[in-house]
Amino acid sequence: MNSIVGVWEIMAEGAPFRHHVMTFHTGGTMLQSNPDHGNRITSDSNGMGVWRAEGPAIVGAFLEFTVDREDPNLVTKGVVHFELFVSGDSLEGTAAANFYDLSGTLLNGPLKADLTGMRFLP
Repeated sequence: MNSIVGVWEIMAEGAPFRHHVMTFHTGGTMLQSNPDHGNRITSDSNGMGVWRAEGPAIVGAFLEFTVDREDPNLVTKGVVHFELFVSGDSLEGTAAANFYDLSGTLLNGPLKADLTGMRFLP
């Protein structure tokens, strides 16, 4: 298995905005970001999460919060689960996002995306 540790340019086919950046740290934490205005309906926080190796796969999840651009009282919690397979400086996998109100009731999901990525090498 190749290491996921590092910075990745990710294309998420099926997400509201396809372009993402993900950083995977040793110790099993990760960060996800994409342009705030990529989603015209909501403003999304950066995603922060965890990952672990399971055989040849990297599995994990990250948490983000979204707020409706028209009504800032409409806040949801997004939980995105992913499974990735790394081969050298590229990866592929899938993600599924669920969005909940702040009391934990599922509002939307799972919304699925196919992921492809390249390691960022300056």
